[in-house]
Amino acid sequence: MADLGDVQLPRFGTLTQRQQRGQDCVWCGVTLAAGHVVDLGPRRYRRAGWSTQWFPRACKKHPAGGAR
Repeated sequence: MADLGDVQLPRFGTLTQRQQRGQDCVWCGVTLAAGHVVDLGPRRYRRAGWSTQWFPRACKKHPAGGAR
């Protein structure tokens, strides 16, 4: 499996708030449940002079990225 920190994610601004918060899969939008998630590692998001970190997650259908 590829290093999950290198997985190309959808653009932050295209995601729902639930996807941005790690409650839903970043690719298919399914609601995530404990034990059925893949942590994609912390990511930095920069916009308009400020920077923050977010923690994307995916369902187990998409462990290495991309909508399959």
